[in-house]
Amino acid sequence: MASRRLVIGQHLIQRILEHCLEEKPCEACGILTGTGGHVLHAYATDNIKRSPVYYEVDPEQQEWVLTTMERQGEELVAIYHSHPTAAAIPSANDIRLAVYYPDAVRVIVSLAGPAVIKAFLIQNGKVFDVAIDSPQQAGGLFRDLRGSGSAQKRKA
Repeated sequence: MASRRLVIGQHLIQRILEHCLEEKPCEACGILTGTGGHVLHAYATDNIKRSPVYYEVDPEQQEWVLTTMERQGEELVAIYHSHPTAAAIPSANDIRLAVYYPDAVRVIVSLAGPAVIKAFLIQNGKVFDVAIDSPQQAGGLFRDLRGSGSAQKRKA
């Protein structure tokens, strides 16, 4: 398998980390879009499972991101989520769920000590490390969709 690389600016890394910390003790989740492995947009989404060990992106927010991504000529680059008390390695559940969007990189943010962010490609049950480049000058936009989807409607 050819090596993959994820390019995401420091600003977006910081915003993703903040999102994950805000959701602790539950897992946070979000979607990263862009082109050729370069992240141009990061979308914080609701975890409708509200669980410290599982996540599921709000389906309405997911659909909105995927529609917006296509309209902007982008692709699904990665899906991120946090492990509030576990290491930044894919869990058995993460590996099982990777059958959905198998070409998307999986970014895991561990909050089990000092924050650690790692990326993986998971295909056919196999886990491959993906290098993360985080240049200071790289741009990108962060959009917080939390509270805008079906999870919010269920609360009302």
